[in-house]
Amino acid sequence: MSLKPEVRAVVLGLVCLVVLATVGEAATIIGMCISNCGQCKEMYGDYFHGQACAESCIRTQGISIPDCNNPATFNRFLKRFI
Repeated sequence: MSLKPEVRAVVLGLVCLVVLATVGEAATIIGMCISNCGQCKEMYGDYFHGQACAESCIRTQGISIPDCNNPATFNRFLKRFI
């Protein structure tokens, strides 16, 4: 069974849209992770481990996006200086 060229074009177009939507969503999550972790780094300076925050956020696909005003979301990235 062979598909008509028009049907192939429509199917290919739908597949491309799905792929682009997935890539766009991932880029948005990565941007939010970097932005939020960067903001916390600016607020807390040397006391905040920004790279570990961003890596964790990206690894969890945005499930653990930190809120710099809610210590429960970022306290594991705070450094202690003695």
